Amino acid sequence: MKKTYLLAGSLSLLGVVAGANIATANEPANFENLIAAEPQNLAVSEALPAPNTIADASSTITSVNQLLANEESMGQVTSVSQLSDVRPTDWAYQALASLVEKYGCIAGYPDGTFRGNRAATRYEMAAALNACLDVISDRFATKEDLATLQRLMDEFAAELATLRGRVDNLEARTAALEATQFSTTTKLTGTAVMSVQYGGRPSSPNPSVTPSPFGLAPGRTNPTVISAVLLNLNTSFTGTDLLQTTLSTGNGGRDAISTYGIGLQTSSTLDPAGTTDIFTAPFPYASPSQYYWSNFGPNVELYRLAYTFKPTQDITITAGTRFYPSDIIDTNSWANSPTSDFGTYFFLNNPFIVPYAMNYLGGAGVAIQWNPNEGPFTVRALYLAAEPGRAATGIAPPSPGGGFAGDPYQASLELEYANTFGNGRNSYVVKLQGTYSKTYGIEAQAGGINFELNLGRLGIFGRAGVAGIPNGYFPNVSPLPFSIFGAPAAGMMAYNFMAGIGYKDLLVPGSVLAAAAGAPFINSAPSFGPINNANQVNIEAFYKFPISDNISITPIFTAIINPNNTNGGGVISGQPILQGVIRTTFTF
Repeated sequence: MKKTYLLAGSLSLLGVVAGANIATANEPANFENLIAAEPQNLAVSEALPAPNTIADASSTITSVNQLLANEESMGQVTSVSQLSDVRPTDWAYQALASLVEKYGCIAGYPDGTFRGNRAATRYEMAAALNACLDVISDRFATKEDLATLQRLMDEFAAELATLRGRVDNLEARTAALEATQFSTTTKLTGTAVMSVQYGGRPSSPNPSVTPSPFGLAPGRTNPTVISAVLLNLNTSFTGTDLLQTTLSTGNGGRDAISTYGIGLQTSSTLDPAGTTDIFTAPFPYASPSQYYWSNFGPNVELYRLAYTFKPTQDITITAGTRFYPSDIIDTNSWANSPTSDFGTYFFLNNPFIVPYAMNYLGGAGVAIQWNPNEGPFTVRALYLAAEPGRAATGIAPPSPGGGFAGDPYQASLELEYANTFGNGRNSYVVKLQGTYSKTYGIEAQAGGINFELNLGRLGIFGRAGVAGIPNGYFPNVSPLPFSIFGAPAAGMMAYNFMAGIGYKDLLVPGSVLAAAAGAPFINSAPSFGPINNANQVNIEAFYKFPISDNISITPIFTAIINPNNTNGGGVISGQPILQGVIRTTFTF
């Protein structure tokens, strides 16, 4: 068997590093064949067993310089004929000649020999391999290639200089932003709402209205302007969490519906002894129907402070000192946002599932959302207690009030199923809900349903609820407007519903046209004269017209028929209330 030349050893290491088959003494090969060979999973130690002399020397050599000193120095050759011990009849002669004369990366010993039958040391292999790789890498770009590249650089010198200037300018601006930015973790966003409204009872010329303790005086209110501003500081520390801090203010403007006090109890209620007023102001339970931004401000307040994080992929937890039930439950893509769709409380949330008092005051608490494997099922649960400092003017909660389990508070559970059909073009969402609440002496155990069906641009949506309102939590307290006798001794059952239809991208992209109707408080309590002798019906329509990505104008029309569940009679007027609003929303 012929012995392997030093060249063959060099090529073997080159093949190992480049993933090529190794030519053995029994398999003649040239450089081109080695380059084209199939990959092999060989270790260097398998292809090139280290000689015993090197292994022995390794026990006494302590530095690279010492080891190199033990090797005979080699010099570069320019022709294979300079190697006296290489013959044309040797099987590796052609491969060696190619490497020496074509690539110039093989060296010989000082005595003019190649010593192809000698085992190579690892350092000799490294030197040979490095020399070959240097030559090969240099040949990737020829002189002609470099000349062409230089001509291109000269031709596009102006463009390259402009691009370099833009990059320098961008780097300078980035550095300036980093030096002066507010925070690396916080983003500031804002919403400003400006509205003009006019409404009232059309049959009377009276320019203003003063609410009556026993009814709604006929008349029209003066036009008003209503404004509100929300500034949000959204902070993320991990990329999957959110600390939301929101400040709010407004001009305290009122709309016609809030002037009439729709849905509010306006009579005094006596304690069981019949001697002392328990409350002397409205009970905000029976679905106030006023414009959402009415009475907003004028003080600057902490509107929201809540932290949301994900302890696992499927679970989201929100905890804070001030947030709202509607942040978590009873959402609906067509009827949920007071800045972009309906304008009154009743059409934004089910008043049994999200009681007005809680969604007006907000509260401290915690909410948990579980969405297994990010699939169609979602479970949400929350508990919120409104703090005493946010109680509406003139309304004091029962004693003890405020704090954990202190009136007002609510606990809710929501089960959602959402899916798509029709190749993803259509979707539907169904939510089953339950809420237990105590709000200013009114105890309620409620259940509800929230649904929406999206057929392309067309949407059908609605909510419905039922509430059991016992008369045992706080005697003689009734959610019925103008009732001076309280709820029936055995309590009452109450019902509500709303349904609507909407269409997106009508006339212009981003627009929304929708209308809905419903009854906020149908109940089983008996009527007393004009009190509770009819069912209130709310009707509302809007058209959101986007001016730009950040500005939209939304005309809104609202009608309330049989306000406060009365069709008139005696001192209580049953005339409908009509109201028009033009809302302009700015987002930034």
